[in-house]
Amino acid sequence: MRLIESFNRFLAEEVDLNPVRLQRLNRSTTAVTEFLSQNLNGYRTQERKGSYAQRTIIRPAAGSTYDADILVFMEHIPGKKPRDYIDELHACLSSNADLANKLRKKTRCVAVGYADGFSIDFVPCKVRGGRRYICDSELDQFEPTDGTGYQEWLNGKADITNGHLKGAVRLLKHLRDHKGNFEVPSVLLTTLAGHSVHVNERGKRFNNLPDTLKTVSNRINSFLQSTSKMPRMRNPALRSERFTRHWDENDYRNFKEKFKVYKGRINNAYEETDPGESLRKWRILFGERYQ
Repeated sequence: MRLIESFNRFLAEEVDLNPVRLQRLNRSTTAVTEFLSQNLNGYRTQERKGSYAQRTIIRPAAGSTYDADILVFMEHIPGKKPRDYIDELHACLSSNADLANKLRKKTRCVAVGYADGFSIDFVPCKVRGGRRYICDSELDQFEPTDGTGYQEWLNGKADITNGHLKGAVRLLKHLRDHKGNFEVPSVLLTTLAGHSVHVNERGKRFNNLPDTLKTVSNRINSFLQSTSKMPRMRNPALRSERFTRHWDENDYRNFKEKFKVYKGRINNAYEETDPGESLRKWRILFGERYQ
């Protein structure tokens, strides 16, 4: 059974990032970006990136942390190397006494970690010839990116589903984090979900959250089972941007096997006609906090 009210309550109370955490994240993001706007040489603007921008960010599992990504647009200077952008961003943040001991320099960003279980990745970005580039400090090369185009693509797919696609994505991410027996980067899971929604397709498959979860999960599984090797997942808005660079064949095979199991449990709970038995089956999938 659909148990729509139970789904909506579970999403709001157990899956979505709760208001206190979201407010803390927003305040911290604002504080750091305001500091950068006043102190970082070549600063242009900033923009949310990834699940933070897409509104697919979820509450972390117990004992885990969560993060958010912010693009920091910096002036394009000919001859300036990718490492230089990250080094300058790190140096600027280090000059802030409140941030200096919270910093970690990573391959493509500078992370600011907070004691209450979250971090913000500040990603230097420059625009050249109308295209956006982020910095790989290990290879010391620029990588083209288009998070805005990706977000527009995802929003278009979500609109087809009456807005329920993003809720389904958050539920699938919740399963990943709370089951802990498969690994898939959030951007890959989100892209698979987006590709499962077809252009100009509307109707009963997306009337509510459980309908959308069932449709999306079945279509993702059909795609996975039809591919023997890890597919080449790319940014739909920028084909040169690969999303599988942090995944491998072993992770893919395990994800494929586990997703088939969870797809079966979704179908089983959805198709159960007895309310009490359907609730029990949804709890097998999502845990006892699903009410």
